[in-house]
Amino acid sequence: MKPHRPSTFASAFPVGRGHPTPAAMLSRDERDRYLIAAADHYCVGLSDNAAADYLLAKLGLYRATAWQRDRAEALCPARQRGTIREFFWMILKARDRLPGQRLVREVLRASERERG
Repeated sequence: MKPHRPSTFASAFPVGRGHPTPAAMLSRDERDRYLIAAADHYCVGLSDNAAADYLLAKLGLYRATAWQRDRAEALCPARQRGTIREFFWMILKARDRLPGQRLVREVLRASERERG
């Protein structure tokens, strides 16, 4: 009997307890991209810390109010389009929880480094 040879890709992506799934990694990345886009559109001229504070305050308010009604929608409701609430809808649709203040600051700082 031939010995079993594991695939060369078997350890390329750790799977199991303590490791995020590909879906979780994708939803986090999507949420981060929407946070950066919201900061780029609505927090121009603010520091990363001030932008994070502003976004989290507004996002928390949206999640406590309009998100309760909008979460069942498959597409962003027309009344939210073109506003900061459109970004909030996309952020919460990607990952239905509020990010922490430290996480938002790190995401915004990392985006500054990438953009130059």
